[in-house]
Amino acid sequence: MRERTIRGTVLATVLTASCFAAAPAHETNYVGLQLFAVAGVHKDVAGTQYGAGIGPLLQARLGGRRLAFRFEGIPVVAIPQRASAYYGQATPSIGIFNATLGSRIVPRVSVGLGETVINQRTPLPNLQQVVSSRLAGFRYAVRYTEPMRGNRTLEANLGAAPTLWGSDVYVYSNGVTSPIVKAEQAAEIDASLAMGFPRPYGEMLVGLRALNFSAKYTATGIAGDRNAGVGLFVEFRKAIP
Repeated sequence: MRERTIRGTVLATVLTASCFAAAPAHETNYVGLQLFAVAGVHKDVAGTQYGAGIGPLLQARLGGRRLAFRFEGIPVVAIPQRASAYYGQATPSIGIFNATLGSRIVPRVSVGLGETVINQRTPLPNLQQVVSSRLAGFRYAVRYTEPMRGNRTLEANLGAAPTLWGSDVYVYSNGVTSPIVKAEQAAEIDASLAMGFPRPYGEMLVGLRALNFSAKYTATGIAGDRNAGVGLFVEFRKAIP
């Protein structure tokens, strides 16, 4: 049902965008860096926690006018969190990889298919355990660009990984408990809206980005965790031949 809903949203987005006039959108190859400041909520067995963070995402586009490869990712980096009465001072490390091969179906709209990979490692001092996981699955994407006055560009992106598969691995430091592996299934969806401004080096974008991630254990169907957030980002793109 969830995948059917996502497909309906993607189709509605494409149909709506294709109703606009068919002026060509300006697309160039680039390498970029996106600085993303996000505030959100995390829910799991210990309850609900609110927090904020900031991090960089590497960006790239390579291809032609109709077919292009897009990549974004962040290496595994640690994000300090406020101490929790249940977990203690947890410092999760997370890495994200999104890649799609997109095809322009009308002058302003392209659709893409690729992969999402999410890696994380979180020490939990109060529980004497370290939890790590790797989730991977197909990624679907829709992109819309609208040329504006002054060579500016309105850019909207919608991406979804309806089914991510992987495992949570629990390693204990008490010298007694053996490692535990729990199969996990997750889903992720993200969206962004930004305005692009031409610069001598290429382009600068300023916009909003939102994301929603949820996971459950496949053996029991019990919810693992859920993360949702929204924030501002600034992206700098260096044009390449």
